[in-house]
Amino acid sequence: MPTEKNKWIDAVAKLVTLTQERKLLWRAADYPFSGLQADYAGKVLRLQTINDDGVTYARLQLQQPDSLEVWEFPYSEANEHLMEAARYQVVGVGDFLDELLSKTA
Repeated sequence: MPTEKNKWIDAVAKLVTLTQERKLLWRAADYPFSGLQADYAGKVLRLQTINDDGVTYARLQLQQPDSLEVWEFPYSEANEHLMEAARYQVVGVGDFLDELLSKTA
């Protein structure tokens, strides 16, 4: 039986997979929230980089759109992988590399 910690890690790993498969689409978010956002299952996922006294980490939150209530996922290294996958998607790195590598000098 999976532990509670593994459940959260597995859930974030699933979000990474959905992001890489472009089934979960992230967008840049502005004020009052700076970071990345995606919609999934009627909720808003919020992802941002936090700097806490020199320690930088990725924070993942789930927001109820109607009430604007926010819940924070427990931190795990999987959050960092999700941040990288989401940034890769939002910046368009894959398309940029394809374009760059298809050009002849």
